[in-house]
This record gives sequence, structure tokens and C-alpha cells, in this order.
Amino acid sequence: MLPTVFIVWLEFALCAAVIAIAGTKLSRYGDIIADKTGLGGAWIGFALMATVTSLPELVTGVSALALADAPDIALGNVLGACIITLTMIVFLDLLQHGG
Repeated sequence: MLPTVFIVWLEFALCAAVIAIAGTKLSRYGDIIADKTGLGGAWIGFALMATVTSLPELVTGVSALALADAPDIALGNVLGACIITLTMIVFLDLLQHGG
């Protein structure tokens, strides 16, 4: 039987591979949707990509409240993950446009 640590790392690697493949496809399909609808890449990025990348925080917050009855986890998620994501976007925007 395989050691538990090996199985955990194997599961992590599998999840990372699935996320990498899904992210690549999402980006490609977002470009296709932008071309076909004429909305432009910025609008698709704003609507589709931002929504999809924020889903983990949303699921964590909702499940913390609905399933675990742990509002502290939901609040910690909002104050932690969501704000750090917005902060990273601000810094990347500043780097991209030069201030």
C-alpha cells in the first residue's frame, strides 16, 4: 500500500493538472466567445474570467454558512481571499500601466 503522504501529493498534482488544463481552455473559449459576440476581450475577461476565478471563494463562503454553520470561516474568506485577490489585481494593473 502507498504511503498516505504520497497519495496526498498525487491528488494535489492531479488537481493542479486539471486546473491548468481547465484554465487554458477557459482562456481559449473566452477569446472565441469575444470574437463571436463582438463584445471584446476586456468584457469577456471582466464577466467570464472574473466570475469563474471567484467561484472558489464564493463556494467556500456559502458552504461555510450553509453546511458548517461557521460564519467566522465565511468572514475570514471574504476578508482574506477576496481582498487579497483584489489587491493582486490592483498591483498587476499598476505594473501593467506604469502607475
